[in-house]
Amino acid sequence: MQLEGYRRPVIAGQDYFDDQAALISYGQRWPGQPAEESYSVTIHPQRFAPLHTVAQALMDWLLARFNVRCLQDSGLAAELGYAMQPVVESVRLIPVDRACAPLGLVFTDFPGVLLSVGALYQWHFPICGCDACDDSVDELLDDLEEQITTVVNGHFTEILDESGAGLLTHRFDSDGIAGREISDGVEEISPERLARARAMLPADGAWAPWPLRGA
Repeated sequence: MQLEGYRRPVIAGQDYFDDQAALISYGQRWPGQPAEESYSVTIHPQRFAPLHTVAQALMDWLLARFNVRCLQDSGLAAELGYAMQPVVESVRLIPVDRACAPLGLVFTDFPGVLLSVGALYQWHFPICGCDACDDSVDELLDDLEEQITTVVNGHFTEILDESGAGLLTHRFDSDGIAGREISDGVEEISPERLARARAMLPADGAWAPWPLRGA
């Protein structure tokens, strides 16, 4: 993963305990099936706060290193069809070269981060966040950094195939997530978003590396 000039902020460790004062080992809590009462419950949502800290540091790094415009956009979450949690802040980063994938960051008060990239890709950190999912925050931070770095280095591909039922494919190629490919149908994407995607997607689906400042 190439993050020249970026350093993850120091995240102070914090312990969390259950109702019996036992230490909770998040990320490795369930050796088997999660406890029934852990579904749809998040006892310590504040443990995801480092996502905001790291997303802000990544945004600062992107603005300092790459030739991009930064736009506050309160309507980004609605455009992405996201309405799970209230939004704290939403920002678009748009490279000056239109051959490069734009990037959006939505900070939610869960706390979580919704990442949008290119024409139609989006991913939420965490996807759910309930205690049954038992997300590792460190792994979420690694994935957030890896996805963003893959995009700015020009190793992100987005292909919209509207033949038949329609298929949208996103591919990341980097050391950390080599060959990760995500394919979904397009039936839930609005006609307006599909029209915008057709207008902005590269002909071969491959987005270019972001231009450096001063280059």
